[in-house]
Amino acid sequence: MDARELKSYIFENHYVEQILQEIGCHHIKYHSSGEYWTCANKDGHNTKAIVTRNNEYLTCNNYTRQMVAGSKVTDIIDLVCYTLGVLFPDAIKAICNIIGISYYYDLNEEVPESLKILKMIEEMSESSIENDDKPLKPISSKILTYYKDRVNGLFAADNIDFKTQKIFQIGYDEYTNRITIPIFSEIGDLVGVKGRLLKEKLEEDDLKYLYLEPCSRSRVLYGLNLTINYIKKAGKVFVVEAEKGAMQLWSYGFKNVVAIGGKTLSSTQIEMLSRLGVDIIFAFDKDVLQKEIEEIANRFMENIPIYAVIDINSILLEKESPTDNPKKWTKLINNNIYRLR
Repeated sequence: MDARELKSYIFENHYVEQILQEIGCHHIKYHSSGEYWTCANKDGHNTKAIVTRNNEYLTCNNYTRQMVAGSKVTDIIDLVCYTLGVLFPDAIKAICNIIGISYYYDLNEEVPESLKILKMIEEMSESSIENDDKPLKPISSKILTYYKDRVNGLFAADNIDFKTQKIFQIGYDEYTNRITIPIFSEIGDLVGVKGRLLKEKLEEDDLKYLYLEPCSRSRVLYGLNLTINYIKKAGKVFVVEAEKGAMQLWSYGFKNVVAIGGKTLSSTQIEMLSRLGVDIIFAFDKDVLQKEIEEIANRFMENIPIYAVIDINSILLEKESPTDNPKKWTKLINNNIYRLR
């Protein structure tokens, strides 16, 4: 579920008061002159402690409580997180339950065709990172039973141990001769399956990766369903390119990690990372220039702490991932993490 689209949906369908009531806020009052609501915290007495603006951003200030760490601008989703004591994905799920829609509901279904065309033109004018930014759709977990429940030596040789392969439910598709990598949403639903060709030496026309069950990679932070609690505990998240990198770090004992499925971030992934409320550390492959990482960092809000693993000492080989070698990884994170903003 895209947080920005959800907030617009809440605003357009006048669900703010219903959400405030359902999470336990009381003495809710709308001020038409300023177009905002005031209310008290669930366990509070100050009837003007919370102010929620009546606009598509649904900015929300809690003047008697600190809802998030740092100085981030907060909204109604942050209020739900704080009041219910849940993390971002569960807050979105709770809001969807309150307003009576599915977590995977396509919020653009009811948009007039004319507006859909305008949106399509706008997306075409932007960079390609949004081209696969379609709503996620859960698929039956029964699909995984069609594949062999089998770990593999190819991943093990690439520093993904068998235990980690089991945790991430790695399998094998004998019909396509591919290692299967299930893709789960942040709340743990199966949304896709990626296949890696089971060949050590690839030929020129070989497709190394393809989706056996397609999904929108730009709507997913791979591994977040498993790693979110470790991320919150560590207060930081390592962001790597490939699913393989997330599994490698898990094998090394670094469980506060997600993968973005490429070298670029969609606006949805940026929103999800920002909502984690932790330091963000990019650990991209050697061939990604510092300038490119800085451009990505500049797409985040100013008060989000962004760091990057930058190989200024030439520890990595050309195109090598910082997660490929556990010794190099340790050296990089001890000496080569730099703050970008």
